[in-house]
Amino acid sequence: MEQGTLLYDERFLESWAGSIITEPATAIVELVANCWDAYASEVQITWPDVQLERQFKISDNGHGMTREEFQYIWRTIAYNRISAQGNVATPPLGTEGQPRAVFGKNGKGRFASFCFADEYLITSRKNGQEFVCRVKRTPTNPLVLEEVSFTAEGIKEHGTEIVGNGTIPRIGFSEDQAREMIGSRFLANPAFKVSVNGSQITFNDIPDLLSMDDIEVPRYGTVKIFHIDTKKADKTTKQHGIAWWVQNRAVGECKWSRSDYERVLDGRTSEAKRFTFIVQADFLNQDYAVLEDWSGFREESTAWQKTREMVQDKIREIIFDSSQADRDAKRSAVIERIGNTVNSLAPLSKDRVESFVNEVVDTCPNFGEQEIVQLSSILAKLEKTKSRYGLLEILHNQDPHDLDALHEMLSQWTIGMAKIVLDEIQTRLKLINELREKIKVAGIDEVHELQPLFEKGLWMFGAQFESIEFTSNKGMTTVIRELFGDTKGRGTRNRPDFVAMPDSSVGFYARSSYDEDYNENGSEHVVIVDLKTTRLPLGSKEKEQVWKYVKELKSKGYIRAHTRVDGFVLGDVIETGEEEPRTEGGSVKIIPILYDTILIRAEKRLLNLYSKVQDAPFLVSQQEELRKFTDPLSVKQGELLSEVI
Repeated sequence: MEQGTLLYDERFLESWAGSIITEPATAIVELVANCWDAYASEVQITWPDVQLERQFKISDNGHGMTREEFQYIWRTIAYNRISAQGNVATPPLGTEGQPRAVFGKNGKGRFASFCFADEYLITSRKNGQEFVCRVKRTPTNPLVLEEVSFTAEGIKEHGTEIVGNGTIPRIGFSEDQAREMIGSRFLANPAFKVSVNGSQITFNDIPDLLSMDDIEVPRYGTVKIFHIDTKKADKTTKQHGIAWWVQNRAVGECKWSRSDYERVLDGRTSEAKRFTFIVQADFLNQDYAVLEDWSGFREESTAWQKTREMVQDKIREIIFDSSQADRDAKRSAVIERIGNTVNSLAPLSKDRVESFVNEVVDTCPNFGEQEIVQLSSILAKLEKTKSRYGLLEILHNQDPHDLDALHEMLSQWTIGMAKIVLDEIQTRLKLINELREKIKVAGIDEVHELQPLFEKGLWMFGAQFESIEFTSNKGMTTVIRELFGDTKGRGTRNRPDFVAMPDSSVGFYARSSYDEDYNENGSEHVVIVDLKTTRLPLGSKEKEQVWKYVKELKSKGYIRAHTRVDGFVLGDVIETGEEEPRTEGGSVKIIPILYDTILIRAEKRLLNLYSKVQDAPFLVSQQEELRKFTDPLSVKQGELLSEVI
């Protein structure tokens, strides 16, 4: 054995080619499809018979292959037909016809003959050449080619013939079954004739798969519609769709047009791969509706427009009726699965859910049983909620990309978890929004308007202040209030947690410390927030005021040697040279900060979400409320003068 030679297990071909060499129904369709792709107009098949010692044979009058083409195609395991030859086949020289959309894609069809014979002889003629090659396989080689003969010139015919050789297998698939299988997929084009054992395949070979309807097109004539149902959807829509015949000649391709998808199928993708409709309308030629090259119809033709609409409506009706049993089975299965939930609803709600199931089953063929059960269960739950269908209205108004994002989010989060996180984000965004608006007001009432915001917003100062253990300390507030002897200060009765000064409001927040026995022994960290009214510059005086608070609290035992103290003095102006913090004793730091600075920090801590979601409904509605706060009241001068007089 040569080094580098590939080795094949004897099961390789069955594993790689699959049903193409193990199932006769698949194999014969693949071989006939190869003839179609070669643009044959006639295909002759001899069906194998063990008792008659008759070998399988298939021959066509298509393009054929040269020796070089055959060697390349047959030796390339994953031959890409579309890349090498394109996705359409054109007629051989001397043959007329429209281009055909091809079946071949991955080159596996060449192995289909192994389903009917251990080995085979292939003869092909093209460009004056003819070659004969024996094709077989061994346990260690999936494809062995042995050339039998080659004629370089003088051959006039074109086409390919494959003849089985060796032992004739018992395939368990009769000639009648083969005729039915081929007829159900290759009768759409009258120019493509397939014969088995000398007898051409016709509509009579597919009686169990065929139905016929006549419709009358007023002023024009009668249309015959042959409906072929393969019972099982194929992998693609090729050779399925609507084939139009005029005077026993195909017009265009057998396919589903864009108009058919919109007017007939309505999302029925499985039916698109299962049904073929042959429409015979000979009168369209008399009304000059057919293009000269028979590639299609004249769109401006009234006869064509009227006929197409009536045919499409009839085909839609046929498809709907043919799937009635499947829809009834799906409907029953869904009702059975949601029965307990629906029975718990009020009669009117129950009727709505049942009507919904019927509507979806009839009009949404792509929805499977599980999807309808899920939708119906959601509907039943919405019937029990207070908001009823408000959620559906919200979903209806969403952009498709937002719905994809919602699906992704809910696949990773529960709604409860998402609500906890979003509630916290919403609270913080609303706080930023409100603070931004209120600091615009000159001489703002910091006691009533600003201090309550900062009580909920210590997180704006940094990560170390995120802890929920920071709480407003009433004891410290009382000490400072007594220090100033101001029992009637502005707002103190309404805001007992704050100390109100003539030009500011002070809040005290503390986090407890514990000894080695886990007993509380004072405060580990104290935060002092001194909010100055707008337009008041921050300087050394304001820092000194906070230091005065700290000394008083130390004297009363609220602040001990180990207690860390952060004092923040906030305003909208800082005196020149006063930007640096003041530190005392290593554990006390007093920092002047602009309101704008704290807002910028807050937005960054929220990953700049504020700028990204300013159009969120909760922020828009809050803006309307805040506008009332910042806008002055309108006053009519006439009324004011009358009151003065």
